[in-house]
Amino acid sequence: MRTEIRHMREALSSYIEATYHLSHPKLVGLRRKLLLKGGVAQVPYIESTPAYVGDRKFASLALEDAIRNFLTNLASKEANHLLFDPPYAHQADAIEATMRSDSGGTGIVVTTGTGSGKTESFLLPVLARLADEALHRPKNFSERAVRALLLYPMNALVNDQLGRLRMLFGSSAARQWFTSAAERPAKFGRYTGRTLYPGVRDGDRDQKRLKTLEYYLKIEDAARNGVAKDQALVRTLVEKGRWPVKPDSFLGAFDGLRDWYGKSGQHWEDANGDPLRANERAQDPELLTRHEIQNASPDLLVTNYSMLEYMLLRPIER
Repeated sequence: MRTEIRHMREALSSYIEATYHLSHPKLVGLRRKLLLKGGVAQVPYIESTPAYVGDRKFASLALEDAIRNFLTNLASKEANHLLFDPPYAHQADAIEATMRSDSGGTGIVVTTGTGSGKTESFLLPVLARLADEALHRPKNFSERAVRALLLYPMNALVNDQLGRLRMLFGSSAARQWFTSAAERPAKFGRYTGRTLYPGVRDGDRDQKRLKTLEYYLKIEDAARNGVAKDQALVRTLVEKGRWPVKPDSFLGAFDGLRDWYGKSGQHWEDANGDPLRANERAQDPELLTRHEIQNASPDLLVTNYSMLEYMLLRPIER
């Protein structure tokens, strides 16, 4: 351990010396002595943390049978273990608290340490509430509305959350369950400065502004043509939540953008000026562009504070 710490200290010292250049030999020597004395690193203190308890499986939670079975299925091998079963105790408590028939508008606050599954503490209740509505109030569920707002201070956190939503709500198991219960999947969408694209939509702007999606399209087209490395790349990106969730039969996963985006040379507008390409389809869990989200709200909207303020002020989004 001491050797490793010494190496780390020396590496950091070397980085500082290379980045912040000094020309005078005496100053260089003095700085070196200060750095090696411990100016960049102190004696480390290592603290162990207790393991989080998870002793109640989804099947034993105080939930309706259909919801318990749904969550249990998502944790199964057939669903690629999308959820951990059993969940941590605070995650199980969160689901039960928000799903009680007498809970009304009860809110919860979760304060736990790093790596304790805080995200699941609110995603699992959201998932269960959506499943309950789709199952028992399908007519309600057919009405598009923002049912959950996932609000973050920074885009980095929004992007991380988007990956989780893709893996969970965009999974084959979740999409099929919701479609069977309410004839459509649960919808989600990211709305930040990175979401394509601002302003009024038209064919010319679509052609120019949606070109950034060609990164995915080139990989997908190569994979469809049997290029093994691109097929492997598609699978990896899908598994990590880094691929837009537009359903397609290719590779048996939601990795198809071509049918949604349209073929090269295809018109972007019809004679009336209405868009012909990149339009939301009934089977799409993810709303990828701003215009898809503006046309019909996703069930889960993930955004940041600044963008939410703009959305409440600008007429195109209000």
